[in-house]
Amino acid sequence: MRKRNLIWRLYPQLSKYVNPPNGNLRINIAVENLLNVPIYFSKIEIYPSWANAKKGVKLIQKNNYLSGGTPTSLTDFKLQLPSKVGLYTLKFGLETWVYDNYRGSWKKLGVLQTSEWKYIQVTPQPIYDAFVSYSGRNDDSPIVNQILNLLRLWGFRPILFGKDKFSEDPLKIPSDISRLIDRLPAVIGIATPRDYSLQEKIFKTFPWFHIESAMAFKSDKPLLFIIDEAVKSEGFLEYPNFPKVFYNPAKIDVLEHRLAVVMPGFRERIAKKKTKSFLSGLGKAALITGGIWLVGKLSVKDS
Repeated sequence: MRKRNLIWRLYPQLSKYVNPPNGNLRINIAVENLLNVPIYFSKIEIYPSWANAKKGVKLIQKNNYLSGGTPTSLTDFKLQLPSKVGLYTLKFGLETWVYDNYRGSWKKLGVLQTSEWKYIQVTPQPIYDAFVSYSGRNDDSPIVNQILNLLRLWGFRPILFGKDKFSEDPLKIPSDISRLIDRLPAVIGIATPRDYSLQEKIFKTFPWFHIESAMAFKSDKPLLFIIDEAVKSEGFLEYPNFPKVFYNPAKIDVLEHRLAVVMPGFRERIAKKKTKSFLSGLGKAALITGGIWLVGKLSVKDS
């Protein structure tokens, strides 16, 4: 199976980049013959990244003749997307025949694959705005940005005070943040390490994290904490009734697994505003505080 060719150029058009889980993606495929002799297609293959080997190949029987140097539309079809949230890719292949003018016959080249991928994002719907308590230090931006991208995959639009929203008067920053939290459906806190305690030999997070968490609690907003493993659990982080997800900056794939456990329930809590049922569900699954940590430990061991 060849991976690179200059025989034809494929133009796949996807109906949407962001799609809901188990949704149907409409794909239109057009092709251009780059040769000055006719080519013939007998089959189209689609390779979704969410499936492996031949199980992941969707076959479309399509017979199409294309004269030299011309384009055409090959097919239009629907592809069912996976139920798991994430960023996926698609590749395509065409079973190709080329006409040999000298021999007066067709030569079968087999299935030629595209060298480029199409990207698809599977994200729950609807998209929720969420106030995110975060560290604005440049040193923290790599991990903060990675976590923000994971939140977007889970159907959240992060609202960052100091980047997306501002205060005209520095003295009004606390009240402006409080009003912003009141207007948004959820609050997510990213607790990154800040000050190291020599006595306790552990990191504490930035002070505004606790201030903004208190504002969210006062506003009765669904609240989720994403905490660096090195950070001491103090303040609101000590309470078992708030969902917490611990992470290691060097193992973001583990954080992805932990969020996959917590996020469906967190989104349901936002939608239905049933705090008790959400916390009860987490408790039954042994996922509050230490339970989430165990899920992460198992993920590390199995990976």
